Amino acid sequence: MPETQIRFGILGCANIARKVSRAMLLSPNTTISAIGSRSLEKAIAFASENHFPESAKVYGSYDAVLDDLDVDAVYVPLPTSLHVRWAVLAAEKKKHVLLEKPVALNVGELDTILAACESSGVQFMDATMWMHHPRTVKMKEVLSDEQRFGQLKSDLNPRGGSDGC
Repeated sequence: MPETQIRFGILGCANIARKVSRAMLLSPNTTISAIGSRSLEKAIAFASENHFPESAKVYGSYDAVLDDLDVDAVYVPLPTSLHVRWAVLAAEKKKHVLLEKPVALNVGELDTILAACESSGVQFMDATMWMHHPRTVKMKEVLSDEQRFGQLKSDLNPRGGSDGC
């Protein structure tokens, strides 16, 4: 068991939160400390259906999750229109923020979220799992086969310039 576990609170009971919470439960360095919903009954049912640890607290509000001292980070699977509000509040309460995609409705909202996280000294991450998925590694491997595809070029060069498609 790792020395430090990240204690997550989840804001909302969206379907995508089922998958992400399952991944959290399988991870050796995370635990689910709390779940909050607009309805206490819904949060209780969600925690039970998704096999949250008995120690996980269940709340009938999102604010209660943010006020919980046993929560280090929050996962926000709420509708995108609510992300800026809850991400900024989480950052102000010194909670690290994991936002479901898309993270914001526009770049201005993203800038607000990032500024709040930076000024509070907390980490921000979006829930873009594809870049960490084994399928992506395999796709890169297949596409790098010059015998099959020749030399591929892209608009963005990872070394900081343009390949000039």
